[in-house]
Amino acid sequence: MSSNPAGRAAPARALIVAGLILIVLAVAAVLGLASIGAAGLVTGTQAPRGWDQLSDAFSVVNGIFSVFALMVVGLTLWVQFKELRMQRAELRMQREATEKSQRELHRSSEAVYRELHMHLTELAINDEDLAEVWSRYDSDLSPKLRKQYFYANLVLNYHGLFYRTGDRDERYVKAMLLDQFENPVIRAFWGEVRQFRRAMRDSGTPERDFDLLCEEAYQATRPAERDSDA
Repeated sequence: MSSNPAGRAAPARALIVAGLILIVLAVAAVLGLASIGAAGLVTGTQAPRGWDQLSDAFSVVNGIFSVFALMVVGLTLWVQFKELRMQRAELRMQREATEKSQRELHRSSEAVYRELHMHLTELAINDEDLAEVWSRYDSDLSPKLRKQYFYANLVLNYHGLFYRTGDRDERYVKAMLLDQFENPVIRAFWGEVRQFRRAMRDSGTPERDFDLLCEEAYQATRPAERDSDA
């Protein structure tokens, strides 16, 4: 069952406006008849006969009726304005709820993706044959260093997840990356993948922005070994 307050209030407001219109018409009719009777008592004449005489008799209340009609029109416009404002507020709340639901769905989907990626990486770490399927590194890497590279990828993805979801601000992420890139394995891993990741990331995306933070930390922790392509 709908709990829309605007939907429930609209019929009630329409009935109120219709009732006011009927009251105005009734008041105008009573005033018109009263003016006819009053004119007859004051002048001693008979009740007016014919449409022209009746029209002249009701001319006394034309101004009053016009004022009442204008008030009804103004009230109707005011009711419509209030109704539109309530509808806009409801649409805004619905839009915000939809956007929030989409963000939560995106976060849930990303969590599932990260869990699957971690599982696949774990299989590659524990099985050299499977590691060769994923590996883009030099073929002369030792099994130990290959495993460390897979783990380094997981570490950076961990920080990247915090950055993209907004759970940590950029200053915090920068500090953590500077600490991570003090590790020679992290630096060596980034040196292997930085060009590939630069080519596959679109500009202006959160992923590209995070990679730029990684590159900044990479350069800051090895100032004496800056690459010519940096």
